[in-house]
Amino acid sequence: MEAESTQSTETYIKLMAWLHANRKALMIGAGVVAVIAAVVGLMAWQKAAAEAEANKQLMDLPLATFADGRMVPTKADTFLEMAKQHPDTSASEYATLLGAEELFMNGKYPEAHQEFAKFIDEHPASLLLSQAKVALAACLEGEGKISEAAQKYQEVISLYATDANIVSPAKLTLARLDESLNKPEQALSYYEDLARINNPYDPWAAEARERGMILLMKHPELRKAPPAASQPPGASITLPPAASSAPAPAPAKP
Repeated sequence: MEAESTQSTETYIKLMAWLHANRKALMIGAGVVAVIAAVVGLMAWQKAAAEAEANKQLMDLPLATFADGRMVPTKADTFLEMAKQHPDTSASEYATLLGAEELFMNGKYPEAHQEFAKFIDEHPASLLLSQAKVALAACLEGEGKISEAAQKYQEVISLYATDANIVSPAKLTLARLDESLNKPEQALSYYEDLARINNPYDPWAAEARERGMILLMKHPELRKAPPAASQPPGASITLPPAASSAPAPAPAKP
């Protein structure tokens, strides 16, 4: 027991001697750590304050105002300027997309295309990236670049295959573009894919069934046999049988 006590005392003495010899370095190290912690804390506070200010300014911007008896949308430049004033904030991202959307709604497709493309390049990790990519495809369509737009929609479908909120409208739009590109069979495949959605209230599925029916009327050669009883409802789009051209039988005489 006495030997252990002596060893503990010697260890303590050595530790104190090391601390005394290195006290200057330890003090400097502690100071550096304190400075780093203070800087990190200040940066976090400033970021939080910047986010709060940006969010407030964005919320204060109306999407439209009422003037001369009609609703006047807020100009795109207003949103884009606000985005520039508050970089690296989530509010800036929303403002950029709102500004680009306003350009799109006014038919300024090249300008909107430029803003959406810039957003995609500058915010690769944004939660709004998928919406920006869909919007970019829509801009290409607005510019009359149908083949390029179809390619972009296909990329969106591949990238966000598990996000129905992105994929469903993209497929519906792509099917419509395929129709315009004289690819009815490919368009029908997208309509049928959407028709398989097992939700009677899904708007994309409902519109896909309606458009599929219209497409089959234009291209009866694409009609398929009615689905087997084992298949779920809506697995394919079919038309009711064509009305018979034979005259109706005469009523029996009394």
